Amino acid sequence: MLVAAAARGEEREIYAEELEAINGRFVTLRPPREDDAEKAYEWDRDPELAAWNGRSPIRISFAAARRDYLARWEDSSVKTFIIEARDGGVSEAIGLATLYGFRRTGCELGIKIGPESLRGRGYASEVVELLVGYCFDTLGLQVVRGSTLSHNTRMQRVFEKCGFREVGDGSIISRFDNKRYTELFYERHRDG
Repeated sequence: MLVAAAARGEEREIYAEELEAINGRFVTLRPPREDDAEKAYEWDRDPELAAWNGRSPIRISFAAARRDYLARWEDSSVKTFIIEARDGGVSEAIGLATLYGFRRTGCELGIKIGPESLRGRGYASEVVELLVGYCFDTLGLQVVRGSTLSHNTRMQRVFEKCGFREVGDGSIISRFDNKRYTELFYERHRDG
């Protein structure tokens, strides 16, 4: 993947696939595997998760979705992680995180926690902190951006807790229900 070299402003290649995993206190971020497609499909069919992103739940077959996931996970312009939670020595895939939109000295992040019972338990905050650390310390980026719809107050709290600042808003038409929603934009800079 191409990102800007922070110190010199020149392009350099980052081979993110060399990364085995990023380990936190309660979660691990690891590259996706073929057998993760079934969980990703389950999460993308969840109406609540889809609505938070202004989308409809996917309706294509699992076979078609699987092909799509595997192709996306190989895309060198996007870095995808499976979020695993550790509980009593057992790890379980609970979500998906992506880094994308690499331009200049920054990128954007996206995250979803799949099981409803695991939302609001602090996993998203730890994931965002791990991703920010990876972007700043490993990739040498200067800024990480994120956005969320105004009705997704959980993600707004995660951004704020993780040191992001709201930098503006915009309006989108939801593909989920054809309504207009406000999208809030956040940034966190390496220098504070």
